[in-house]
Amino acid sequence: MTDLLSLSGLRTQFDTKRGAVKAVNGIDLTIEEGETVGLVGESGSGKSVTALSAMDLVDDPGDVVAGRVTFRDATLAADIAAEFDDAVVPYPFELVDAVRTVVADLRVGDGSDSASSELRGMAADLSDHDDPAALAAALRDAADRLDDRATPSEVADALADAVDDADDGFVYLDEAARKQFDHGADVETITVEEGVVDLTDAPEEAMRKVRGSEMGMIFQDPMTSLNPAVTVGEQVAESLRLHQYGERKQDTWLNAVREILPKIGGKEHDEEVMADVVEILTEVGIPEATTRLEEYPHEFSGGMRQRVLIAIALACQPSLLIADEPTTALDVTIQAQILDLIDDLQAEFGMSVLMITHDLGVVAETCDRVAVMYAGEIVEEGPVEEIFNNPSHPYTYTLLESIPTEEKDRLTPIEGNVPDLIDMPEGCHFADRCPWAQPGCRNGDIPFLQHGPDDVDHRSKCVLEEFDESEYGTDGVTSTTDSDIGEPIVELREMRKYYQQEDGLLDRFVGEQPSVKAVDGVSLDVYEGETLGLVGESGCGKSTAGRAILHLNPPTDGTVVYAGEELGDLSKSELREKRKDMQMVFQDPMSSLDPRMTVGQTIMEPLKIHGLPETDPDVETRAAVSTTGISAAAVSVDVADNVDALLGSTDGETVVPVAVAVENGDVTVDVEGTLDVTTDVTREDGRITSVQVDVSAGDSKRTLRRRRVLELLEEVGLDTSQYGRYPHELSGGQRQRVGIARALAVDPDFIVADEPVSALDVSVQAQIINLMEDLQEEFGLTYLFIAHDLSVVRHISDRVAVMYLGEVVEIATTDELFANPKHPYTNALLSAIPEPDPLAETDDRTILSGDVPSPIDPPSGCHFRTRCPAIIPPEDLDIEQERYREVMFYRQRVESRDIDLEAAREEVIAEAETPRAVADGGSDLAAALDAQFFDGPLSGRAREAVDESYRHLDDGDWAAAEAVLADAFESVCERSDPSLGDGEHPAACHLSPDAE
Repeated sequence: MTDLLSLSGLRTQFDTKRGAVKAVNGIDLTIEEGETVGLVGESGSGKSVTALSAMDLVDDPGDVVAGRVTFRDATLAADIAAEFDDAVVPYPFELVDAVRTVVADLRVGDGSDSASSELRGMAADLSDHDDPAALAAALRDAADRLDDRATPSEVADALADAVDDADDGFVYLDEAARKQFDHGADVETITVEEGVVDLTDAPEEAMRKVRGSEMGMIFQDPMTSLNPAVTVGEQVAESLRLHQYGERKQDTWLNAVREILPKIGGKEHDEEVMADVVEILTEVGIPEATTRLEEYPHEFSGGMRQRVLIAIALACQPSLLIADEPTTALDVTIQAQILDLIDDLQAEFGMSVLMITHDLGVVAETCDRVAVMYAGEIVEEGPVEEIFNNPSHPYTYTLLESIPTEEKDRLTPIEGNVPDLIDMPEGCHFADRCPWAQPGCRNGDIPFLQHGPDDVDHRSKCVLEEFDESEYGTDGVTSTTDSDIGEPIVELREMRKYYQQEDGLLDRFVGEQPSVKAVDGVSLDVYEGETLGLVGESGCGKSTAGRAILHLNPPTDGTVVYAGEELGDLSKSELREKRKDMQMVFQDPMSSLDPRMTVGQTIMEPLKIHGLPETDPDVETRAAVSTTGISAAAVSVDVADNVDALLGSTDGETVVPVAVAVENGDVTVDVEGTLDVTTDVTREDGRITSVQVDVSAGDSKRTLRRRRVLELLEEVGLDTSQYGRYPHELSGGQRQRVGIARALAVDPDFIVADEPVSALDVSVQAQIINLMEDLQEEFGLTYLFIAHDLSVVRHISDRVAVMYLGEVVEIATTDELFANPKHPYTNALLSAIPEPDPLAETDDRTILSGDVPSPIDPPSGCHFRTRCPAIIPPEDLDIEQERYREVMFYRQRVESRDIDLEAAREEVIAEAETPRAVADGGSDLAAALDAQFFDGPLSGRAREAVDESYRHLDDGDWAAAEAVLADAFESVCERSDPSLGDGEHPAACHLSPDAE
């Protein structure tokens, strides 16, 4: 296969006051035609900057300071050569590339012995070519200097200058085309068989021809990547206008003014452009694209916004698609849809894909080859099966070990943090975190070593041929989360949370808008000491339920009982006091922390609000004394009554471990925590005869609080030196630890953790999960763990409750739920989990279609019926399950009047030379709707009812079509709303025998 995109020696830096941040530090990467390459690594490793560098989109103060980015496309090269003067390089690309390779080798001290013969061979190859820059002479001169033992780096510098002089342009053509071009032929008449564009030397005007047309990019976070003030249709059309309809204008002040002034009349080619836009939006799975052209991004769901971004990236059918974290913020079901869509579009258009992600499950399922980045460098690269089954770099192995799996009782996170990219360590940048680091890892450049079979290109930047995997993760592997489950600590009965809609001031007084039913009758128990996972798609009501339980947003109806007390009956002051026992770890630590408050102030805030810490006069305090070098009888320890304010108590007692050591006449006293310690030593004739130790929590409330904060920092794994830092100075994992410390400050018993690891890298995620398990064991905490990552939920939860559109539809122990899901929605969620195994079978995966319905007007009966792959047909109707699912989707669109009948008619006319008709002599519309909604034939009563609905639609009678379909296809799932029954594993589904 041919390399489409090639990065060689790429270096991108950002100038700051502290120095240059080496975001991309000399990487080599190729993407071949039609292949998918995964680029993985922790946040800050340089993945996104690599993609932006390839497209020349790095913003100031960033700059590509070295290296080459080339794009091989004959048509593109010919187009650019025709448009830009002096663009064509008068030398073959392979020759210039070979010279640059020799330069790079000489600079690092490689290949000096063979370089002179290589250079003479290149000079000889130039004898039959035009040589306007006298490159052949420069090559021979360099060879002579090497033979004379000149310094290789000096020869390399001279060669680099010579090739830069020769490389006066940025487009390379094949030899035949270049000769015609050199002899004055019109570029438009030249047939270009091979062409390469050097993107690093290309001017901005040329890059604008490349971006969008040949290289498309799906950016992170669709909501911030789309323009909220421009319709979706126009945002997709923009790329088409620029690249396919010749409306690209030069960058001038006059054109800028013209662009912002109101337009008189429509734009040129409007009809053709919008027809293409409809086709593209339909291609990426947006239904009724014609009617959604004029909608804005905020009117689309998260999954649909991501599809719009894909449509923009693919509008001009580029050769290369760069997908930067395309599924990071999406639910597992929507993620499966998007990945399936990208895979289908890649097969249809034959494009290459660079998939940037930190989700190794996504990489395993979608990629052919994987490159692993760390601290600006690629440390391992190879076929996806090789990387996952034979990781040869310690960083790759430790990343894979951080993934939650069913077999692991405890995760093994990577210790430490990514190094400072301004002042990176010598040698291997991963050495300080590597469990197998050797002295040689910290000196000089680390070579790439080949691994695996001889016919596989699997390279790893590590001095170790192999490492003993059994040595890793041996500390603390045994799970510490097995705890005694007590009686219910939280009891919910028919809890509801509705929000009123108000379009304007008058709505408060005139009329009443339907309520948003965010949580619609949830009943469940949370037992003391357990972790209850709460899962479901975005918009199902998980976070709202968590807030309602804590009465941060009090429920509209129903009861919440905590530790035997009905929270709705408490006064504001009583509820405030009760919140010491109930806390929340919020989603997105960056937005939930005050940027103007330091870490210490943030954690101390709840202590001030609740007047903590405080001592309990009924608690007994004592010391557990151990001695070294002195008799225990010679040591006395007094513990103040207030130490329980910092250390807490167990069974009415606080025990302070105190270790006293005497060595060489010196006394050392170690006390757990940040307590005040004073020591009085008695000596006789220079010999220590007794030691008196006094232990106290301090006198002032301010001292107590500061020490409590320092205790908490240590509890959550943060350094006490971070006490005075601000949130922006911390990593994502550190910010999440601050949020956990804030929740622990008031010593709660119950914590609602709302997506605590959703935005974190897999290694940091493992650290936080382990921390939460350790804290639960230490403090006896109870968690409600809200998440959409089911692999995390499986690892940490004792039981799991599944929510859909405000209701709990299934609940069971974790093992039982994952082994035997009863509800079709649960089965679809579990089926969509990406497997971090390239060899895993995914053909039987259930991909849900459509989005979660509106909670304002949820479907009747079972709310999941509009998307359910197992919806129950009427007993007297003989129809296949797949056809019935298609009928119900068609019914849904008829009921919502969401079918563009005119577009359907026009599509049939455009595709057929003569109008088509259905078997019963029906209209063009019937044929079009059949093609749009059904993948297989209908028969009998089902066929008759659908055909009759087509005739009503052809007459414009939507109500009659709706009535015909309802009469023939009404399901028990829409007539009756199943509710959770009793038992250990209830499921609210008519297919479940215990449903009510």
